[in-house]
Amino acid sequence: MKFLLLIHNNAEALEGLTEEQLTEMSGGREHVAATARTLLASGELLSVLALKEPGETKDIQVVAGTPVISDRPLLETKEYLAGAMVLDCASIERALEIVTLIPLVNYRRVELREIRLDEQAFLAELGEP
Repeated sequence: MKFLLLIHNNAEALEGLTEEQLTEMSGGREHVAATARTLLASGELLSVLALKEPGETKDIQVVAGTPVISDRPLLETKEYLAGAMVLDCASIERALEIVTLIPLVNYRRVELREIRLDEQAFLAELGEP
């Protein structure tokens, strides 16, 4: 079973925190590296994504055949998607165990969603080898 772990952030909640406090919230570089190595070795961690802040992104929509590009965040909200992990686990219970290994879950909202279609299944549906 594959899962997408979505890590949300709230810029207002992080205002005023020092770099040291932010590092502590993540569990520290050594903890993050050790956890990632363990999960990569077990084959349970497929990908890690760290996203730029919403103000550094582009919002694109095609209107009447013309791309309309905006620098504003897609949604007007205080929370935004900060990063993601793709997991491949035997069960949802194991995926939940992995979530608890991530110290950020104590400070930030994390969403765990099962992936119903990945690139291999998508290509198979299209009849591609």
